[in-house]
Amino acid sequence: MTKILISHPIHPVTIRRLGLRLANVSDIFSFPEEFFYRDGSDEEIIYIPNISLKQTPDEQNDPSLDILRQALTVFQPDVLIVGNNAVPKLAIAAWRKAVGYNKNLLIIRRGVDTRAIDKEAARQYQVGVDNLPGINSPYVAQHMSRYLQLYKTELKRKLAIIGTGNIGKNIALDGIAWELDVHLLSPSLQDPHKRQLTLWQRGIPSKKVVCAQNYDRVFENATYVAISVPWENSDGSHNTDIIDEHHIRSLAPNARIVSASVPRIFSERALALMNEWVRQEKIFLRIDTSKRRAQEVKKHYPNIDAAHDVAFASPECQQELDNAMLIKAREFLPTSVWDKVLVGGKRQLSAI
Repeated sequence: MTKILISHPIHPVTIRRLGLRLANVSDIFSFPEEFFYRDGSDEEIIYIPNISLKQTPDEQNDPSLDILRQALTVFQPDVLIVGNNAVPKLAIAAWRKAVGYNKNLLIIRRGVDTRAIDKEAARQYQVGVDNLPGINSPYVAQHMSRYLQLYKTELKRKLAIIGTGNIGKNIALDGIAWELDVHLLSPSLQDPHKRQLTLWQRGIPSKKVVCAQNYDRVFENATYVAISVPWENSDGSHNTDIIDEHHIRSLAPNARIVSASVPRIFSERALALMNEWVRQEKIFLRIDTSKRRAQEVKKHYPNIDAAHDVAFASPECQQELDNAMLIKAREFLPTSVWDKVLVGGKRQLSAI
């Protein structure tokens, strides 16, 4: 029998569809935390949302990490599904020790950013790590455009877009539709010989945008700034402190900044300046990040609007993420009691 452990809140529709019920722990497992359970003929699903809900900024004293370790040891799943909750080496090692080395194991990030997973430990203990790129991007882009208030802008105001992946490209198209002066900054657009093809592949008309060469150029006199760069680059380096105080000072008056990136892409000086300018109502700043990172920002920079997991909180986005994570889990598992069928043009999961 295969087992899937879900450690992050999922949509109520998904809970009902899966037939998850609150478990009587004395009848099934000796486990100290409330959890939900579904036992099929070939598949068990264990749902413990408190693993994510109980995480705290203090990783040294985070109760969620011990709950996760216990869950992996007691339930011994084949697949662990996580949100932005951390998966440290201690939990991965305990999981592999409990299961043994005869099973393939997989961690699926219900989203894109895998920085909270100890990937080095996963490699050491032969545990796969996967994510769901592109699922939540349109929803995050809509959220960011709404906070930027592009629909209220005057024509030809400068919109700086840092990161032109699945999120940034949608914001670029919004900016073009509102006839803004759209400037893009991305490593993939630095080579002039490949730039046209890259823009074409992303559906961005090259004649409607300016490709900036560096951060100084893209920030200069921008009224709107959308940031969606990954924390970790393909070479393993991190985008730490890539935006500094002088970039913020170069913006147009009353600029609006919306970021879906890790707060540490901003230097401490940049964060301190923005915290003060938000207090003085000189700029608008919105950062949407993980719960732990949002709490850290609010602790040190109380004026900054730091939210967690709001950008993809719509029911439609949540259900798409749920569908995608279950499809990926069941593709990994050797057997399944579920069929994949097309419903309304989208892949859905339906019980046999």
